[in-house]
Amino acid sequence: MGSAYLCGVNEVSVGTDPASLAWERLLAKVGAAVARKHHRILAEHGLTPTSMGLLEALDRREGLSHRELAARLGLTPGTLTPVVDALEEAGSIRRTRDRRDRRIVRLSITSTGRDRIRDASASANAAMRRCLPEPAPEHADLVRGYLLYVLAAVDDRPDA
Repeated sequence: MGSAYLCGVNEVSVGTDPASLAWERLLAKVGAAVARKHHRILAEHGLTPTSMGLLEALDRREGLSHRELAARLGLTPGTLTPVVDALEEAGSIRRTRDRRDRRIVRLSITSTGRDRIRDASASANAAMRRCLPEPAPEHADLVRGYLLYVLAAVDDRPDA
């Protein structure tokens, strides 16, 4: 039984033999399979990738406006509203009016939100470590370097 099956991402092998795929197609399939696994783990904590990204952004920089946060996450403010509503209702974030401009709503993470990040991250990291194979020590730097190169080449988010 291969590690892809253990991760619950055996969809990678459905259809075309992955070994015969072009690099860009193989990388896309691997990325999608890893993302599906990560999404399932976050869901166990009542989070989505968007809500986790929102909490992580606020953990790094407190007091962002709704509009600033949406831009950092590559979303429209309207798309982000239900996520903000759900996180506020769960006690993970707090909304406050900007004192200088009452039209602006600032978002802050709460201790509950920080606990959720810590728990979900620990769970995701442990699960992914259990199912993803480590590259051979002599290849680890090369694999990491290549993945970072690919990420830099394709990630067009402003905070990437």
